[in-house]
Amino acid sequence: MKKIVFAFLCTACIYTSAFSQDAKTVNFLDNIVSRLQTLSSTKATEKVYLQFDRGQYNAGDTVFFKAYLTLGEQHQLSKLSGVVHVALLNTLDSLVQNISLQATNGLAWGDFALPNGLPMGVYHIRAYTQWMLNSTDPYIFDQLVLVNSKVPAMAAFTGKPAATTNKFDIQFFAEGGAFVNDIPAKLAFKAVDHNGIGIDVKGVVIDNLNTEVTKFEAKHLGMGLINITPVEGRTYKAKLVYADGTKATVDLPKADDKGITLLVNNDNPEKLMIEINANRPYFLANKNKEIGITIYSGGGTVRSVKTTLDDQVLDLNLAKKDFQTGIARVTVFSQTGEPMNERLVFIQNNDLLNLQTSSDKPAYATRGKVHIAISAKKDDKPVAGYFSAAVTDVSKVPVNESAETTILTSLLLTSELKGFIEQPSYYFANVSNDTRSNLDILMLTQGYRRFEWKQLLGNDVATFPMYPAEKGLNLSGVVKTNNGTPVANGNVTLLTKSGGTMLNQETDANGRFTFANLIYADNTPFMIQAKTSEGKNNIKIIMDPLARVAITAHNTPAAGTDATPVGNNKKQPKDLYMADASGTLLKEVIVKDKKYLDPEHASQTVSGSQIKDQTSISTGLNGRLNGVTLRGGVPYLSDKVSPDMQGGPMLIVLDEITLGEGASVDDYNISDVESVKVLKNIDAAIYGVRGSNGVLVIKTHKSAGLVVSKEMAPGLLSYAPKGFYKARTFYSPVYGGSGSQNNIPDMRSTIYWNPDIVTDKDGGASFDFYNADGKGSYRVVVEGIDENGNLGRSVYTYKVE
Repeated sequence: MKKIVFAFLCTACIYTSAFSQDAKTVNFLDNIVSRLQTLSSTKATEKVYLQFDRGQYNAGDTVFFKAYLTLGEQHQLSKLSGVVHVALLNTLDSLVQNISLQATNGLAWGDFALPNGLPMGVYHIRAYTQWMLNSTDPYIFDQLVLVNSKVPAMAAFTGKPAATTNKFDIQFFAEGGAFVNDIPAKLAFKAVDHNGIGIDVKGVVIDNLNTEVTKFEAKHLGMGLINITPVEGRTYKAKLVYADGTKATVDLPKADDKGITLLVNNDNPEKLMIEINANRPYFLANKNKEIGITIYSGGGTVRSVKTTLDDQVLDLNLAKKDFQTGIARVTVFSQTGEPMNERLVFIQNNDLLNLQTSSDKPAYATRGKVHIAISAKKDDKPVAGYFSAAVTDVSKVPVNESAETTILTSLLLTSELKGFIEQPSYYFANVSNDTRSNLDILMLTQGYRRFEWKQLLGNDVATFPMYPAEKGLNLSGVVKTNNGTPVANGNVTLLTKSGGTMLNQETDANGRFTFANLIYADNTPFMIQAKTSEGKNNIKIIMDPLARVAITAHNTPAAGTDATPVGNNKKQPKDLYMADASGTLLKEVIVKDKKYLDPEHASQTVSGSQIKDQTSISTGLNGRLNGVTLRGGVPYLSDKVSPDMQGGPMLIVLDEITLGEGASVDDYNISDVESVKVLKNIDAAIYGVRGSNGVLVIKTHKSAGLVVSKEMAPGLLSYAPKGFYKARTFYSPVYGGSGSQNNIPDMRSTIYWNPDIVTDKDGGASFDFYNADGKGSYRVVVEGIDENGNLGRSVYTYKVE
């Protein structure tokens, strides 16, 4: 065995070796390290994490959350993107609500008001930025949320309750990706049930001579290790016994006759021990050739060493204190720069924020006033940071602490791994030798690469991003003449109806215009005026739909579906399709919640996809609706329309909202329409006398909001698009006075929510609130981040008697 000296590389490309080197040899590590540094600086990854006030809700509740948006491996608050998109999906993975939040220095908060008729089930809340979509496998934050559910938390958050059939799967993963004859190896395995959830398994390994080689057993959530040294000429099988007694026999991977392996021992809390082994055939064929090792760590730092293969076993020890807590990627390269072995390791150091929470009393009365103080320190020094706090009644919101998603599990662990990670908080809550060992097996079974070496070492690193970072919202459209000809070099003016600054744009050769990076709230009323270059206004303004993209969850199973989380065979949740960047609808989204059910019977139904290419709703519907005439956007039943319009206009019902008499369908954006239904005669009877002239039921996509677009005059448009969502303020009652609220039962589940806590120069902050009527344990969760990207989390409980 030969020890090699590790050379640290932080920002400069410096390499040393314990062995002699040929000066004429091309330093292949130069290119590798340079590309890694370019990746960190020019293609920095954004991540978003949402802290929720709780994880279980009832229909009619409000889901409160805070968004933390970070950039790069050091998790610094991102100033790159100014827009965070958040979507609520139902149990069918269809969109229920969608909002855009203005992120200021990487922070934002919002909420979803759950409709009163929302059916019970496991819902998703997904969050992302447009910049994230430049990744080939973007990390989309995805949190499962229970609504009206009586299912135990753990069962619900694993996708389905317990398995009902004896259908299991097991996969084996050779450490470093190579299983080579005559070299001691670790084969990691993960066994799952038909829901993709870890299942206990044990067994024995036998060779082709039917000789027992070793025994093994899962250590945690179906994962474990098989220690084996494969022998040339032998093949191996595993005889399995699953938790319910089911037996199976599977083949182990076939060992290579010639190769090199990477072994990492991560058991020591202080040291990371790396060993490179070459079996004799490989060593003789590659003796004295150069090999390189890189470690790309969670701090965005590249550490590397180059040496020669002049011994079959090379090893090196690294002090973990030189790494930042998080995932590090260890890779072995040949002298031609080809990656030969690779594996992930998780470094756990005592370098997170020391976040302490305390109360002024150990116990309180119901409706008693509570004072909570927090203290944030890093290396025993106070830090200024940004935090959010949620206080819940544990008896109403039971918590499985091992299964929680936290700021630590999300930003440090699950965002970097493949597949659904069960019980992520288990690895952080009470760190021990067992949790460290099981976390290392997780690295071996669900290791995820956010880049591929072939792509990285090619010419793709500096490619221009397809999706630029959004600093604000864009309003765009096209100006055309009445006969459809684009108006080039026209003048477009944008202003709010309340006055203020006017913005001007000149249309391009295709009549297009864009007002970029605007900051405005939902349904802000704008006036848009357009003229030709000659000053004429007999033209039309056609606004683009707000751009939306298809997003797919990275590592959370779709609620109520099978999801196998190991390796590359994981079944992905369904894509959430809204619209592509051009505004073209990609896939119809239907929300089948009781609140949104359409009338059972309709005389005629037209899908939004049938009319989406038209310039307005009325042009799309004219001639398509049987027995309906639209004049100026106002619908009438043809058999009731007299020359004097004595029959009266049809009633328009938009997303269960009854519009005023004579309302025009053209007040709304055609791209938002999901369906249009015509109700006549008995079908319209459910609306009583109001439906005597017929009813036009318009249903919009729940992502759309009500985008009002109305032509006021030629070349003049009134437009109220969906903008930034303004978060509700959490209501926290104040007791002790003589108000009537003292006589109202207080059955709150969330006792207090505050997304905007900032510690001062001494690292301190505090807040006050009043308890509800519930007795027992109340749980205070504080999470956040400081200005340098250091993460912190604190859980504190107190008694209410």
